[in-house]
Amino acid sequence: MAEQTRADRSRFAPAGGSAGGGLRRAPRTPPPPDPVEICEPEVGEVPAPPYEAATIDRTAEVFKALAASSRLRILLVLTQGEASVSEIVDETGLAQSLVSQHLKQLRSLHLVDVDRVGREAIYSFKDAHVSHILIDALDHAAEHPEDD
Repeated sequence: MAEQTRADRSRFAPAGGSAGGGLRRAPRTPPPPDPVEICEPEVGEVPAPPYEAATIDRTAEVFKALAASSRLRILLVLTQGEASVSEIVDETGLAQSLVSQHLKQLRSLHLVDVDRVGREAIYSFKDAHVSHILIDALDHAAEHPEDD
């Protein structure tokens, strides 16, 4: 990621330069092909298996984590591949301490993984499930802008 330009690195920074603004959407590149074909059944076509209450509660915690725009920006950076804290800071425009706090929470929910290379921590998605949820939610929001 070191060869990226400053404009590339800030593509996930808040619009207008404020921490509370929306995302600037980078040009969409097609995701890498999945090794398994994903079927998209219609609602009601496939019965939902019974889930235990603990599983439902953990799922609610995942959605709570995804509800913060700062965490979404961080995860959006990771959809492009692994990144260090400093790379995430550069791309999102968020403070280093805030990025570290969010990454700690995302790790505790098993959404991101960390590999240590010397003193540097390199973050990536734990698995593809979360990136699919994130991209699908962003695509849905882009397809259905606020009604005027």
